[in-house]
Amino acid sequence: MPVEIEVRGTIVPDGDKWIYDYFEQPCTTAADIRNKIRSANGDVLEVSVNSPGGDIFVASEIYTALKNYNNVKIKVTGLAASAASVIAMAGYCEMSPTAQMMVHNVWTFQSGDYRDMDSASDSLKKANRSIANAYCVKSGMSMEAALKMMDETTWMTAHDARALGLVDKVLFSVDDEEGFYQNQLFNSVLKENAKAMYAAIPRLSPGVIAKMRESRENVPDKNENQENKLKVLVDQDIESAKAYLNYLKLKGKVKND
Repeated sequence: MPVEIEVRGTIVPDGDKWIYDYFEQPCTTAADIRNKIRSANGDVLEVSVNSPGGDIFVASEIYTALKNYNNVKIKVTGLAASAASVIAMAGYCEMSPTAQMMVHNVWTFQSGDYRDMDSASDSLKKANRSIANAYCVKSGMSMEAALKMMDETTWMTAHDARALGLVDKVLFSVDDEEGFYQNQLFNSVLKENAKAMYAAIPRLSPGVIAKMRESRENVPDKNENQENKLKVLVDQDIESAKAYLNYLKLKGKVKND
């Protein structure tokens, strides 16, 4: 019997899952996937992807675990953006005609002098090449083509991704090469809508996450008054963001995708 796995919400380190659970925000960790793989016992893994992305190193761990398992079928049902698009490369991949895929460069926070900036730039370029390998292995495209696609922050409909070899099949399509879903105007509307929706996806700000990490022992119990608890945390969000910038200046770079 197939084992179902959901890659849903932000892709986060194992240690941050409790924060997302506390705010009742969906997230996926490498531990979530490892546990599912252990329980599969050789059965097919059916992986459903609807995620805006997240931590590139967690995505790499998930990608590697799925590739090693080998018996994997992936369906992009909503969004496979950023780090989530890497996970979508880990097996035979089908994509809904209403879904979107987005690839872009790795980004980071950095402070310091020109040497720090040069070092961060070099690190990002190496990270980009590492991530691009997933697209190259899946599609057979060159490294240069993959990096160009990432440089341009490329949004793709299901047929765009199919044409590039990033997905194997467009779901529900009678003719995989032509038809209504291949209409260029329709594709354009999908892409513009996806960009707007991606920008509007609710995410926990770095300030909130940093604050929660620092004060884990003092986090209010979930059974306390929910309204007051959320009001306090929301009111602290702006100050937390300022504190996070100071934190970056003191601690150096924090890398995410």
